[in-house]
Amino acid sequence: MSPLEKIEIEFNQRPVDVPADLRLYRRLAMVCISVSECCRAGSASFKQLHFINSLFINEDFRSLYMEFKFARFSPRILAPSADPYLNRCVNYAIGAGLLDQKDVQRGFKVELTEKGKDFVKSLRNDQLALDVIALAKEIGKISENEVQAAMREGL
Repeated sequence: MSPLEKIEIEFNQRPVDVPADLRLYRRLAMVCISVSECCRAGSASFKQLHFINSLFINEDFRSLYMEFKFARFSPRILAPSADPYLNRCVNYAIGAGLLDQKDVQRGFKVELTEKGKDFVKSLRNDQLALDVIALAKEIGKISENEVQAAMREGL
C-alpha cells in the first residue's frame, strides 16, 4: 500500500445496554410492588423504600436481613444504601399518578393510588416482573418500626 492511498474508516455508534435495575419501567414496578407487597398499611416512608430497595438489588444485604428476620440478631450492621435513582423514580411515580404523597405528622410517606394498584395488578396478570413479585413475597411485610429495629439491632 502506498502512502498516497487513503484508508477510509467508518464509525457507527451502537446503543449501550442499560442495566435492568436502571430501567425506569422496572424501577417503577419495583417501587409500586414494594409499597403494595412489602409495606404495612399500604404506605411507605423514604427510609422504608430505601431499605426495601436495598433488599431487592443487593443479595448480600437481603441475606443479612433474612438472617435478622428469623433470628432477630445480625452480627453485621444492616445499613441500606441510599439510592438517588430511587428518589427520582418515586418522583416520577407521583407525577405519573401511581403514587400519592400522604401527609402524616411524623414525615413524608407515599401510598399507591388506584392507578398504582391497577399497575401492580396488571404486572401480575401479564406475568411481568415476576422476579420482583417473588422477592417481595420472600421479604414479606416490613413496617417502619421493623426497619428501625433491623438497623438498630445490627449494631
